[in-house]
Amino acid sequence: MQKRQIFINALMSVFQIIVISIVSFFLYRFLLKTIGVEKLGIWSLILATTSVTQIANMGFSGSVVKFVAKYVARGEPDNVSKVIQTAALSIAVSIGIILLALYPPIKWILGLVIPPESLSFACKILPFSFFALWILMIASIFNAGLDGCQRIYLRNILLMIGALFYFFLALILTPRYGLIGLAYAQVAQNAFIFLCSWILIKRFIAPLPVIPCQWDKNTFKEIIRYGINFNIISVTIMLCDPVTKVLLSKFSGLTMVGYYEMANKMVLQLRSLLVSVNQVLVPAIANLQERLPEKIKSIYMASYQLFFYLSVPLFSLLIVSTPAISELWIGHLEQYFVIFATLLLIARFFNTLEGPAYFANLGSGEIEWNVVSHLTKAGLNLGLGVLLGLLFGGTGVVVGWVISLIIGSCMICFSYHIKNKISLIELLPKESRLILIMCLLVVTASLLIQNRLNQIYTLLLFNYIVIILFSTIIFIFLWFHPMRRRLIEWITNDLFV
Repeated sequence: MQKRQIFINALMSVFQIIVISIVSFFLYRFLLKTIGVEKLGIWSLILATTSVTQIANMGFSGSVVKFVAKYVARGEPDNVSKVIQTAALSIAVSIGIILLALYPPIKWILGLVIPPESLSFACKILPFSFFALWILMIASIFNAGLDGCQRIYLRNILLMIGALFYFFLALILTPRYGLIGLAYAQVAQNAFIFLCSWILIKRFIAPLPVIPCQWDKNTFKEIIRYGINFNIISVTIMLCDPVTKVLLSKFSGLTMVGYYEMANKMVLQLRSLLVSVNQVLVPAIANLQERLPEKIKSIYMASYQLFFYLSVPLFSLLIVSTPAISELWIGHLEQYFVIFATLLLIARFFNTLEGPAYFANLGSGEIEWNVVSHLTKAGLNLGLGVLLGLLFGGTGVVVGWVISLIIGSCMICFSYHIKNKISLIELLPKESRLILIMCLLVVTASLLIQNRLNQIYTLLLFNYIVIILFSTIIFIFLWFHPMRRRLIEWITNDLFV
C-alpha cells in the first residue's frame, strides 16, 4: 500500500510541475507583451527581496513533515494535531512580526537598486507582496501536514488549481491595473491555497478544530530542536536569490534581471520536475526510520541511478535547445537569456543529482551536511558575485552563483557516500556512462558551432536540426537502457499489484 501511495504521490508531483510549467510559459509571455521586461525585472526584485522574510519560517515546514509522518506511523492523531496547530500559530506570529520589522529596510534596499523613476511604483506593490507571503507561509504548514500524511497528491492538485486561478486573474487584472494587478492576483491565489489546504488537512486529522487554537510548549520545543538546522538552510536559501538579483541589477540593470528571471524560472521548473519525484520519499523515509532503517540505503541507490538516467539527457537537450526556446518564448533570439539559461542548466544538473542524498538526509533527520552545503553556497555566492560582478558585470554575477551551486551540491553527494560507505565511483553509474559521454559530445559540439554562427536564421535552423537528431539518438539509448525496463516494472507493480 505504501509503495502504491509513493507512486501516486510521485506521479501527481510530475503532473503538477508540468501544468505549472505550461502556465508559467504563457504567463511570462503574456507579461512581456503587457508590462515589458523592465517591469518584469521590478516584480522579480520585489519577490526576491520579500522572500528574505521567510527566514522566520524557522524550519517549521520541514519539521511538520517529519513529525506528522512520525506520529501518523505511531497512530497518534492528537500529537499530529498539536504539531500542525503549534506550527501554524507560531508561523503566523513570527512571520507577522518579521514582516513589520523588515518593511523599512527592504524598502531602503529597493531604493538602492531600482531607478528613482520606478521606485514609487515598486513601493506601492510591496505591501501586497508582504501580505501574500504571510498568507502563503501559514498555508505552507497545512501543505506540509498533507505531505507528512503522504497525501502529497492532494497538495499537488491544489497547487495546480491555484496556478490556473492565478493565471486567469493575471489575464484579467494586469491589462487593467498593470503590475499592481499582478500583486492583487497573487494575494487572491495565496488566500485560495490557504483556505483549501486547511479544509483538506482537516479531512485526515480528525482532532483538528475549525480554527487553529492550540499551542503546545513541548511540541514547539520539539519542532524548534529539529528545525534549527532547517532554519539555517532557510536563511541561506532565502539570501541566495535576492543577492544574485540585487547584484545583477546593480551591475547590469533591470532588463538583465528580467531575462535572468525567465531563464531561472525555466531551469527551476525542469529541476522541480525531477526533484518533486524524489521529495515524496521524505515522509516515506521518516516512516522507515521508525520501522526499517536498514532499507534507506537501497532506496537511495535506486533513486540516484534513476535521477542520473533522467537528468543527463534532459539537461543536455535543454542546453542545446536554448536558442529555439528564446525565439519561441521571448519572440527573438536574446543572447543574455541563452547565456544565463545555459549556465544555470549546468549548475542545476549538479544540484539535481544532490536530490536523493539531500532528501534521504531530511527523512532520516541527519541534515548537518545539508546545512554546511547551503552555508557554502550562500557564502560563495556573495563573495564571487561581488568579485566577478566588478570584473565582468552581470554575466560574472551569474557565473559566481553557478560555481557556488556546483560546489555546494557536490559536497552533499560526496559526504553522503563517505558517511554511508558507498564508493564515490557510484556517482557515475556504470550503466549510464555511455549516455553521459554521448551527451557531453553533442552539447560541446553544439555550443562551439553556435558560437561561430553569426546569422540568426542559420543559428535557429541549425538548432532545430540538432534538437531533432539529439532527441532521436537519445531516445534509442534510453530505450535500451536497463533502467527503462526497471522503471516499467516499478510502475506496473505499483499500479496492478
